[in-house]
Amino acid sequence: MRADVWKNREVAKAFLDERSVLIPDRSRQFEVMARVLRFARSDLRRILDLGTGDGIILATVLDLFPEASGVALDFSSAMLEKARERLAKLGDRALTVEADLGSPAWRNKAPGIFDAVVSGFAIHHLSHDRKRALYREIYQLLSDGGVFINLEHVSSPTPRVEEMFNEAMIDHLFTSRRERGEDVTPEKVRGDFMERPDRAANILAPVEEQCQWLREIGFVDVDCFWKYFELAVIGGFR
Repeated sequence: MRADVWKNREVAKAFLDERSVLIPDRSRQFEVMARVLRFARSDLRRILDLGTGDGIILATVLDLFPEASGVALDFSSAMLEKARERLAKLGDRALTVEADLGSPAWRNKAPGIFDAVVSGFAIHHLSHDRKRALYREIYQLLSDGGVFINLEHVSSPTPRVEEMFNEAMIDHLFTSRRERGEDVTPEKVRGDFMERPDRAANILAPVEEQCQWLREIGFVDVDCFWKYFELAVIGGFR
């Protein structure tokens, strides 16, 4: 499975160390996520974060809902180590569990019903059939009125649009890395981005197709709530 690259500690560490500069407009994505969560219901009590990485999304959501608790799930032990460090201050409000979204058996590690399920740049590593099955599993574990929000890497509709996305990312990374004091050239940044070891793990699907999958499963008020080329915030309500 190509997503196994994330079990490599060096790959995981490189991603976590660079996450602040890798993904543009993170604050806007979190703002949109927060708005959708608050609109869903003000009394969110139980939250599940799928593919939690370093736990940044769950930590953000639990800050927004101080009465809530959450489960952070990932299949990479290196990622979970960072998540535990970040979530430690929350005590028993945050639980970390190791499980693989590639199999329905992950549900055994996160039993019960949740008011919200969130995910950030994880589900695109699954095959399209497995994505659809996972969305169905998420729907089944949501409470009435519950919400699913996915901050995701989606496919470009054409190679030309993909090229525009790549150029936008390279420009963003070059500026960010120079601002951090790195002495890098545009050529160096381009090579690092285009040849990054986790790129082969991407199995991207169009945002329109994924929204349609959600509707067919039974989600309502499905939308792409925010988008910047191949970066999107999609989701819906039960």
